[in-house]
Amino acid sequence: MNILIIDDEKSITDALTEFLKEANKVTCFNDPLEAWGHYKDNNCYDVVIMDFLMPHLRGDALIEKIFKLNPDQHFIVISGFFTKEFIDILKRSNAFIKMIDKPISPDDINSALETIKKLN
Repeated sequence: MNILIIDDEKSITDALTEFLKEANKVTCFNDPLEAWGHYKDNNCYDVVIMDFLMPHLRGDALIEKIFKLNPDQHFIVISGFFTKEFIDILKRSNAFIKMIDKPISPDDINSALETIKKLN
């Protein structure tokens, strides 16, 4: 799978990259604005794995931007906190969006990725 990881915590992107890189093509960013700039020119990802609460651009705002370019983009969103606005975005989407609470486990990620593989 072609996976984009966005999290402001480098330890999270490093751990996810290490876990996923053997079987997948992984691109990661620690700044959501940089990730958005990249995505606009490279929106060919099977899944975007991202944090919800990040500086400069919150997860729900980034998802809204991505959906304008690619309404079928699949997401795995990692956080310990989800807002009502974010839940409203989920209701409007036809894409697969899995919410995973922190701390994340490899089993949670693998389960979500397997679901996405079946959808593609």
